[in-house]
Parts: sequence; C-alpha cells; structure tokens
Amino acid sequence: MTVDTDKIRTKLQFVREAVRRLRDIRSRGREAFLADPILQGAAERNLQVGIEAMLDTANHIIAREGLTVPGSYREAMETLVREKILPASQRENFLRMTSFRNRVVHLYDQIDPVEVYDILEGHLGDFESFLGAISGRYFTSDEREVP
Repeated sequence: MTVDTDKIRTKLQFVREAVRRLRDIRSRGREAFLADPILQGAAERNLQVGIEAMLDTANHIIAREGLTVPGSYREAMETLVREKILPASQRENFLRMTSFRNRVVHLYDQIDPVEVYDILEGHLGDFESFLGAISGRYFTSDEREVP
C-alpha cells in the first residue's frame, strides 16, 4: 500500500489553517489574549486541531508504509522520528505537542492561558517543521505548499 498523498495534503492543509489562525490570535498581543477567554478558547482549539491533523498524518503514514503500529500518539511521533521521516532534532517538541493535545482533550480544566500564549510566541515553528518534513518527503517541490 502506498501513502495517499491527497489525504496527506488535506491533513497538512488543516495544520496550515490552524497555524494561520494561531498567528492571527498571537498578533493581538499577550495582554489582549490573557484578558479574552474567547481568544484563549480559540487558541486551544486551533492548537488541538493542528496537532490532531499532525497525528492523523503520522498514523496514515505508519499504516500505509507498514511500520509498527503505535500504541499511543506519542509512539506515532516516535516512530516517524525513528524512521527519519521527522527530524530527530525536533523530537522533544513533537512529543510536547502530543502531550499538550492530550491535556487539552482530557485535562482541559488545567490549561493555563499563559502557557498557551507562550506556545503561540515560541512554538508555532514546530508545526512548520512538521509540515516541511512531511512535504519534503512526500511531495515534489512543485507540489509543496508554503506553510
């Protein structure tokens, strides 16, 4: 079975759109963000969607390339790093993203808005690393979209 590039392209577009919205939220500034629960919720949701789309992409690649089936989202990211599909230099960031997704879904009442804004300020590039690695592996330069 081969990787379905249309499916990957669709998932990567979800990541790109989430990042675009997160940049917009970030552009409003820390003070406005911390004062506005609607912006906070929007940021949490877009982080969740972006990370979910990454994990869906990872699981699709793992299934289609016949790699060891992961027992968790964390293991899915570990597998892509181990298989050199994702850069080892970003391993910890990808694992933190997975942990954050789990917290947003299961421990939503414990999410700190300051932490969310810190992610907006310092870690949107982690999405871009994922997009670049996957696009670089599965698409020609003509097929790649700018993140």
